[in-house]
Amino acid sequence: MASRVPLVDNPSIQSASLHNPLPLFAHAYIFPFTIVWPIFFAFYLSDVRYEKYINGQEWTFVFSGTIVTLQSLVWLMTFWNVNLRAWFTATRASNVRSAGLIKVLPEANAGMAEICEIEKDNTGGRENISFLFQKRRFLYDHEKGSFAPLAFAMDNEPKPLVKEFQQSKGLQKKAEIERLQQHYGMNIFDIPVPTFTELFKEHAVAPFFVFQVFCVGLWMLDEYWYYSLFTLFMLVVFESTVVWQRQRTLKEFRGMSIKPYDVYVYREGKWTEILSDALLPGDLVSVGRTKEDSGVACDMLLVEGSAIVNEAMLSGESTPVLKDSIQLRPGDSRIEPEGLDKNAFLWGGTKVLQVQHGTASEDAENTVPQIASGVPHAPDRGALAIVIKTGFETNQGALVRTMIYSTERVSANNLEALLFILFLCVFAIAASWYVWTEGVKQDRKRSKLLLDCVLIITSVVPPELPMELSLAVNTSLAALSKFAIFCTEPFRIPYAGRVDVACFDKTGTLTGEDLVVDGIAGLRLGQPDAPAEADGAQSQLMRVRDIGLETTLTLATAHALVKLEEGDVVGEPMEKATLDSLGWTLGKADTLSAKKTTPGKGKGGGDIVQIKRRFQFSSALKRQSSVATTVTQDRSTGQKVTSTFVGAKGAPETIRKFLVDVPPKYEETYKYFSRNGARVLALAYKYMKTGEELKQSKINDLKREDVECDLHFAGFLVLQCPLKDDALKAVRMLNESSHRVVMITGDNPLTAVHVARQVEIVDRDVLILDAPEHDESGENLVWRSVDDKVNIKVDPTAEIDPEIFKTKDICVTGFGLAKFKGQRALHSLLRHAWVYARVSPKQKEEILLGLKEQGYTTLMAGDGTNDVGALKQAHVGVALLNGSKEDLDKIAKHFRETKMKEMYEKQVGMMQRFNQPVPPVPAQIAHLYPEGP
Repeated sequence: MASRVPLVDNPSIQSASLHNPLPLFAHAYIFPFTIVWPIFFAFYLSDVRYEKYINGQEWTFVFSGTIVTLQSLVWLMTFWNVNLRAWFTATRASNVRSAGLIKVLPEANAGMAEICEIEKDNTGGRENISFLFQKRRFLYDHEKGSFAPLAFAMDNEPKPLVKEFQQSKGLQKKAEIERLQQHYGMNIFDIPVPTFTELFKEHAVAPFFVFQVFCVGLWMLDEYWYYSLFTLFMLVVFESTVVWQRQRTLKEFRGMSIKPYDVYVYREGKWTEILSDALLPGDLVSVGRTKEDSGVACDMLLVEGSAIVNEAMLSGESTPVLKDSIQLRPGDSRIEPEGLDKNAFLWGGTKVLQVQHGTASEDAENTVPQIASGVPHAPDRGALAIVIKTGFETNQGALVRTMIYSTERVSANNLEALLFILFLCVFAIAASWYVWTEGVKQDRKRSKLLLDCVLIITSVVPPELPMELSLAVNTSLAALSKFAIFCTEPFRIPYAGRVDVACFDKTGTLTGEDLVVDGIAGLRLGQPDAPAEADGAQSQLMRVRDIGLETTLTLATAHALVKLEEGDVVGEPMEKATLDSLGWTLGKADTLSAKKTTPGKGKGGGDIVQIKRRFQFSSALKRQSSVATTVTQDRSTGQKVTSTFVGAKGAPETIRKFLVDVPPKYEETYKYFSRNGARVLALAYKYMKTGEELKQSKINDLKREDVECDLHFAGFLVLQCPLKDDALKAVRMLNESSHRVVMITGDNPLTAVHVARQVEIVDRDVLILDAPEHDESGENLVWRSVDDKVNIKVDPTAEIDPEIFKTKDICVTGFGLAKFKGQRALHSLLRHAWVYARVSPKQKEEILLGLKEQGYTTLMAGDGTNDVGALKQAHVGVALLNGSKEDLDKIAKHFRETKMKEMYEKQVGMMQRFNQPVPPVPAQIAHLYPEGP
């Protein structure tokens, strides 16, 4: 039997139902009481009925007070609970076409439930039914019978073919443009900031605030009017500060949107200049560095050219990255957003620092490669990209939506608090009953007795409780901000006090970002006279400047470093450290040259390399390569020789598969350095043409498989990652406070285990769950010791021997984790593993999810884009930004100057309004007004 399609098909939506609004008179807080009030007055105004049924002033107060309270509660419940609002103010609808409203219940911590208005139109010649929830439009699919967020090409499974983007000519028809404008709207973050009054009304009907005001009213009846009025004043002031804080936060979110700027877009067969807020999915856009230095307007896919982009706004990584287009990708393959094409996406909000088309020689000849669609280049000579997503659907938009619509307030509305209050209520009711019965015996005034009883019951819930809880959270936020820790989801703060498992990434979190190049190893593998360890591993390291020509050329070509027009070299810190140790300089147009003074074994100064094409590093492939033209000095003749050279580097176990000959003791050598905590990359090369240069057109036609094959070994690049100063201290503190500390990294398992031992995550012998040595089948699984002396076969379908967990510490590789996925032993493995190595970003997320499913409260600390999924999945995600004290001082200075500038501009505006002379510019912001305001 086919599973029923939910009304709203989206993982963030728990359930939804269709409704129609009732007329105001029929609402539950009006219609029943039009009957109740006349009945009450019929009894109250009749002397006979009054004497018989009401009989006294106290009972008049009780009856009228009860009716007023009930009516008020029914009305207030429509604000407190969306289910009750639907029940009290609407009726269920039978189908989508007849419905006017939809009630949407999101998943926990994904925002508040809402009743949304259903919109209907006939744009594009067909009936469109949609609703807007949390700034996302959900469109009704008539075939599936369910609502879903607006569809984008990149959301489809399977993913679109590369040629669909390569051959795109943008939006060609006016009708199509109008339809997309109707569906997707403007490319903006439309964040309305409610007025103070509107927000205060929302806070004033909150359950606890109403209860607090009710208590104040009772105290005033009991003649506590000084205290009551002061408490009421405090409540209003406190709620006002919360409202003001919310207003300020919403204004800050609004400021995150990119101010519209002019962009060239190819529409209806010609290049047109439009504002960036009018961009639509499918538009072909020219991308470049803007005069205003604005961010990328929305999410795009590069189809021609390359760009250097600063993604610090999204990922926190301050290192600019090189983005390559899909222009040279095979058209019949599918787009891989998380794989091969990861570096072809430009994300909204990130800043383009520089764009280029191919190499300098091509630009000079005006032969920039034409894109497959035949669209001419834009007037501003920018790189070409296709718009993928706009507005709130972009990566940046999703981030802003998360911050706005995640649970904003921490409240005491949890099960433990409810049970505690119910427990206290038992005693309060017993005490009230005792006071009432004893008071009646003593013939005390009934109205005073009744008031005392109500006060006893209301005292069970301290009116100050929500105020104290909110103050605690706000104090925590303020305390964290003093340490430059900023919280986007305050509801997570109480979770931090309940953390059981603390997970850390390795590189950049426990170890520093600044890698130190130790040298090159393995260059003498296979030579009988080379010094070796007991297992045959070569532990000898050569200085980078003393290596041979091929290894030098490999290091000079296999990287993604780029020189900006301003003269800065940008790229991975590891690659910058390698180039520095090599003594080569990077120039414009991807040209590298050896310094004349560079000493070298068997190589002369003045060697030149120009990178013609890059195949960038992919975490899925674990390798990268470049095709370059090299001009080197022949060792025998001293003549200059031009060749086409391929340099590659990557994980040693990956590069091994592409070598023509694997040298003896290859594995033992790289494992020797990995066991000692080094980061090891294998280097390999080949000459595609010796003595002549391969034409750019032929290089462009090469496939990655043609380049990364039949390679020759060029040594192991050995780098050290020093521990951060406080890493050991932090982990030791967590261990001593009975927290379980786990490392999750994409690095080699031997390196990971060494670092884990350094920071005291593991202290016993470690077994690694991985494939056996030299096993290429991908089927077998074993427990291996760090020195490879122990090998125990593992059956993923069977339970794991508990003795292993009692005597050993466990390291699990991504390969081992994949084998255990879906097996019953997985939970046991997650519970006992201390180190996860060679895991993909997706697996990091799955590890956190598995720990949560077992009831652990988790913390994840990471620093890069690879950790984003895991950070979101954890109860508490700590994203580390690469910032120094100087960076924080700069941010603070910029904030002060921005505030001062705003204030000064207000003063100028006021003076101009009254025709008064403009005040002088304050000295602190004089540099912002070089020619005066």
